[in-house]
Amino acid sequence: MSACFIEYLNASKNFQKDIVYFEGVNAYEDAIAWGKTNLENFNLDMIKYL
Repeated sequence: MSACFIEYLNASKNFQKDIVYFEGVNAYEDAIAWGKTNLENFNLDMIKYL
């Protein structure tokens, strides 16, 4: 099982650091899909592993 996360500055929380975790077999693919949907400036380098 793999796990990864995306750390970003959340505009709706006054640009405070926010982290979204992804777990499971498809964690990396889920992180990519979430990043493309929710972050305007998404880059694959934003995905980090635990």
